[in-house]
Amino acid sequence: MLERELLERLRCPTCREGGLTQDAERNALQCTLCGVSYPMSAGRPLLLRPDNVVFFPDRPVSVMPARSRFAQFVPSPSVNLSRNRTLQTMRGILDRRADCKILVVGSGRQRVWLTPLMQTVRSHDLVYTDVNLEANADIFCDAHDLPFADSAFDAVITTAVLEHVLYPERVTAEIVRALKPEGLLYSELPFMQQVHEGPYDFTRYTLSGHRRLFRQFAELKSGMVAGPATALVWSIENFALAFFAGRRSRLVTKAVVRLLFFWLKYFDHVLARRPEAFDGASCTFFLGVRKTTPITDAEIVRGYIGARFP
Repeated sequence: MLERELLERLRCPTCREGGLTQDAERNALQCTLCGVSYPMSAGRPLLLRPDNVVFFPDRPVSVMPARSRFAQFVPSPSVNLSRNRTLQTMRGILDRRADCKILVVGSGRQRVWLTPLMQTVRSHDLVYTDVNLEANADIFCDAHDLPFADSAFDAVITTAVLEHVLYPERVTAEIVRALKPEGLLYSELPFMQQVHEGPYDFTRYTLSGHRRLFRQFAELKSGMVAGPATALVWSIENFALAFFAGRRSRLVTKAVVRLLFFWLKYFDHVLARRPEAFDGASCTFFLGVRKTTPITDAEIVRGYIGARFP
């Protein structure tokens, strides 16, 4: 059974107006307005529209990459220059407000480290959502139709998610709708990265494109999560993988490339403050506060960070 406080924040993703009640006999949630019923999986609701053309309610997807044993022994090809520090900045702002409600869009396996980080000082309430049944989530849903009431959250965290959705601006609009005025957003988006999660990988963004996607927010911080050195390691790895199709041969190839070239990623620490490096960043981040007046395209162009000369 869902906690009452969380249930009160939910809205039907089909009609977008009705609330949801628990039907214990059917192990489901039902809309009080349109009557659509949503099944539960291990006590967690699957709030997907019946007409969803990508993720089918009766056959939820499972696209999260499985943890491979070699990952425990082989260095990661990436660095993260900013996440913990920027999330601590976000937490500091929220800590001054009170105990806040935080929505995590695309939870994956983040709960194990994100909840302790955000609850260091105050008992902020984190709600984890994902469309993947293998994710450690509270609610399974499609980010195009977030099943929450307007202004239900004080903050939203979304890391490496919007490249996997069909309509990023629609998801952004849903995030804005679910946030309170002056609510906070932390987002990470890839730029120079190869395909991951196969058929569910659609889009890449420059830092300027990332900024424009969240033009409804005033910027507090933005920058690189990982730079061109990380992008280079990814490129070498995917160049080598292009010669292999089998799962075992690809795992061995990844292991060999990472062992040989992982050290290149540390150049990102040297390049972290160089504007020229942003033009080849592997991934960027944005921290902002929701405003009623969006930033203009002209302001975004003037705010470009990168090389002055081609």
